[in-house]
Amino acid sequence: MSWIASAGDSPPLEGLFAHRPELLTRYKAFYSALWDGDLVPRRVLELCRLRVAVIHDCAAEWAVRDAGVALDSPEAAALKRGDFAAFAASEQAALAIAERFPFQHHGVSDADVAAAAEAFGDAGAVALMVALAFFDATCRWKLAFDLEERLADLDSPPLHQGALV
Repeated sequence: MSWIASAGDSPPLEGLFAHRPELLTRYKAFYSALWDGDLVPRRVLELCRLRVAVIHDCAAEWAVRDAGVALDSPEAAALKRGDFAAFAASEQAALAIAERFPFQHHGVSDADVAAAAEAFGDAGAVALMVALAFFDATCRWKLAFDLEERLADLDSPPLHQGALV
C-alpha cells in the first residue's frame, strides 16, 4: 500500500498521478506516443519494458502484460534470467540496451546504439531510448511509492490509450 493515498478508484499509478491531473494527462500522451507508429515493434517495447521491470525487481510492473504480444512462458523465463539468445537479433539489440539502462546507463556503448539504429533506424533508436527512460521511471515510481501489484492483461500496450496500471 502506498504511503500516499490514491485519488479515487483508479489503478495504483494512475490514482497516484491523479493528485496532479495535468501531469497525468501529459505523461499518458507522451508514453502512448511511444507505442504509436512503427518505429519500434510493439513486441520489442514489451520485452524491454518487462526486462526493465526484472532489473528493478518491480513485481507491480512485471504483473502487467500487453495481451497483443504473444509472450510465452519460456520467453518470460528467459527475460527473468537475462538470457536473450532465443530472441531475434533486433530484440537482442534492444534488450542489450535495456539491460544497462536502469543502473549502468553509462555502459550503453556507441556499438549498442548503432545496433539499435541498424535494427530500427535512427528515429527508432531514439524512440527506444526514450521508451527505456519511461519504463525505468515507471518502475521507480511504483517502487518509490510502494504501489501494489495488480495482475493485468491489457488489450493495448500498458498505458496506451488507457489506464496507467
